[in-house]
Amino acid sequence: MSPKQINISELLPQKQPLEFFQEIYHCYQQAVQKSSTAVKYYYNVAGFIVCLSFASDALVPGISPALAHLKTDSIATLDFTICIWDSHSTNTKIPPPPWQGNHLQKRGEIMGLNSDRIHTSFQWGANALSMVDKEKNLGIYWVNKADLLPYWEKGSPLRAILQVWLAKQGIQMVHAGAVGLPEGGVLLTGKGGSGKSTTALSCLDSELFYVSDDYSLITSNPIPTVYSIYSTAKKRANDIDRLPFLKPIISNSDRLSQEKALYFLNEHFPQKIIRNFPLKAVLIPRITGKEDTSLEKTASIMGLSTLVPSTIKQLPSTGKEACQIINDVVKKLPCYYLNLGTDLKQTSQVIVQLLTENKTTINIDG
Repeated sequence: MSPKQINISELLPQKQPLEFFQEIYHCYQQAVQKSSTAVKYYYNVAGFIVCLSFASDALVPGISPALAHLKTDSIATLDFTICIWDSHSTNTKIPPPPWQGNHLQKRGEIMGLNSDRIHTSFQWGANALSMVDKEKNLGIYWVNKADLLPYWEKGSPLRAILQVWLAKQGIQMVHAGAVGLPEGGVLLTGKGGSGKSTTALSCLDSELFYVSDDYSLITSNPIPTVYSIYSTAKKRANDIDRLPFLKPIISNSDRLSQEKALYFLNEHFPQKIIRNFPLKAVLIPRITGKEDTSLEKTASIMGLSTLVPSTIKQLPSTGKEACQIINDVVKKLPCYYLNLGTDLKQTSQVIVQLLTENKTTINIDG
């Protein structure tokens, strides 16, 4: 049979997205019935109440610490539920996956198992299946064994599920950090190695508050605003000496030859974590090798050119809608290069000066 004669349906998984979702959800329900340690926790994520419903307590230590700063007891309304389970602790297997290796796309989406209603992705490395039923406001997260959860998944768990559902609410997860004051702050965007993480983490030793060094939630409605999602941080192991005050709290100090340093900041700096603030500017850190740190005004297109590609590359199901939200936020804000000097104390001082003395304004009309 020539390529032109091949029926495309023969190349796709032999199950429909909703059918597969319902099958995995049924397995989760079975896991809950078998388990004696099922537990639920509630979180305020960007103003929405999200329930993490664990079929057993095996995955709680690997997932809940990164979100601990968002825990809430106020559950009068429930917006989204994520069903979380592993096969090992619940003795509940999932059926053989209905896809082949060639169905798995670069960002984890599974070709043929996604629709306007259902999102399905699989993360290699974490070996995690993530699913969302947008109509039912229901997510599913499955791994085979909790003990095998890699460090980066513990640092930013449930990314695919949260970003898919939040995008439906007009909130976009982006690959960016954020620091600032309660009345306003800055979004930090840049490629790996640009100084983004060092900039964000150095501000813990200043009057500034911390939202993120890696993933943040942003919206332009009604004004550009950033929300915290994870109270964690990661740093290259060969660069941890630049922030010596953080070395005692590295959670994986015995594995730095294979892993980045992982910090659970809410355990040690709860007073420095802030849930949200209005955005006043976009900063693009870049290392200069000079002693002093300075700001240099640039066009908003430069902020977009760093923020959009890295976000789309890392997060499944990001596309046109994500670009629109990011564009709506960035075009309303002044954009600067943050020329980083070797004197780290100056970093937070320059940002504070920008926020308090220059009185940056938002361009509501874009």
